[in-house]
Amino acid sequence: MGVYVIRRVFGLIPMIFIITVIAFLMMHAAPGDAFSSILNPKIKNINELQEALRHAAGYDQPLIMQYVTWIKNFFTGDWGYSYVKHEPVLSMITPALVNTVILSLMAQIISIGLGIPIGILQSRFPYSKFDYTTSTILFIFFSIPSFIFGIILIYVFAINLGFFPAQGAVGFGPSAGSLGDHLYHAFLPAIALILLSFVAHTRYIRGAMLDVKSSDYTRTAYAKGLKESKVFTKHVFRNAMIPSITQWGYDIAAIVGGSIILEGLFQYQGMGLLTIDAVNNRDYPVIMATTIIYAVAILIGNLIADILYAVVDPRIRYK
Repeated sequence: MGVYVIRRVFGLIPMIFIITVIAFLMMHAAPGDAFSSILNPKIKNINELQEALRHAAGYDQPLIMQYVTWIKNFFTGDWGYSYVKHEPVLSMITPALVNTVILSLMAQIISIGLGIPIGILQSRFPYSKFDYTTSTILFIFFSIPSFIFGIILIYVFAINLGFFPAQGAVGFGPSAGSLGDHLYHAFLPAIALILLSFVAHTRYIRGAMLDVKSSDYTRTAYAKGLKESKVFTKHVFRNAMIPSITQWGYDIAAIVGGSIILEGLFQYQGMGLLTIDAVNNRDYPVIMATTIIYAVAILIGNLIADILYAVVDPRIRYK
């Protein structure tokens, strides 16, 4: 297992390299740049000023030299400066990344904490009123786009009831910036973010547990006289978790993609909102940094899913 993990980690390196190349080429293939939007078009000799700024940023160098310079600086901690906010990109990324990590972890915990118990109950009472009712509700949730659900949450729980804030990642006052304050502001975006993954976890667990309960080795365990609790924990639940664990790895990609939209909706100061602002302003250094972080997060999520898959399923052996 240890050798497999090490090999998988080293296998991420060429994938990250390919991602950086693709992201770099896409940024340079996009029309326009930040210098075209941040300068007042009424400035005298604006074309000469734009060319001077592009020269200072190294945009007049050959593309390969620009990439080598960028990749060297990136992996030495110099992520450049924002063309719009004139701040180091790393100092902008750090608080945004913390906020997004809190939001993502909270969303995963809620999704797993609700999805697994409901899926287990549905499998224990299949084709019952409880199963049909919860399945209908889940399919309704599944059909609602996350940003529409987010608007509903804002209208009901923020505007009408005032239970939660409608926007922002932190509040004001003596508790501002505390963990409780972060969780309080992340609750509504997290609920909107887990909509699809929560339904998927529930359905995966329900289907997998029904399949495992009808399998030969489960019937054999009952025939041997084992207690139902032992059969459930050792045979049914553990094997039913295998497809759900695979789903967790995919959830990271879904949460990363969904957070970009929902952070903009909730004005939640995370990586998604930072990316939206950077794209709108053509702030290339920030776009490149956020793209790489998103890619690495997705790769790590898939790696964790593979490792957990091997831990749960003893039939899998990696050489």
